[in-house]
Amino acid sequence: MDKTALIVDSIPLFKEKLDPICSKYQVGHQELIKELVRFLDLIHISKSKLSPSLIVDLAWHELILFTRFYTKFCTEHYGRYIHHTPSKNTKPGIFNKTIQFYIQQFGQPNPLIWGKQAKEEWELSNCGSCLN
Repeated sequence: MDKTALIVDSIPLFKEKLDPICSKYQVGHQELIKELVRFLDLIHISKSKLSPSLIVDLAWHELILFTRFYTKFCTEHYGRYIHHTPSKNTKPGIFNKTIQFYIQQFGQPNPLIWGKQAKEEWELSNCGSCLN
């Protein structure tokens, strides 16, 4: 079972908790959960500090509240607990690095979830003159 389906099947209440986020930002539950999982995957394989989009961060906050599930999920899929460490430090470079790493791993980020910067970074990564 893929990780997104596992979350949905294991925690039926999670989708309900995401309702306000999905409604406000006009994104689907499945897509948001998929992007949350992708962000956790990035943290797992990266050696650098990464930063989620606002929407992914909000979904992550909701998932962490299911403490037993989240602990088991992290341990089983990542071999460790993935901590969430909020910071006042809002360096745009960390988010840009996250988006660049996302593009390397998964391709085009969903701009509804990852924002305008992600869309611009995707377009830059596909610059025809850069491929020479």
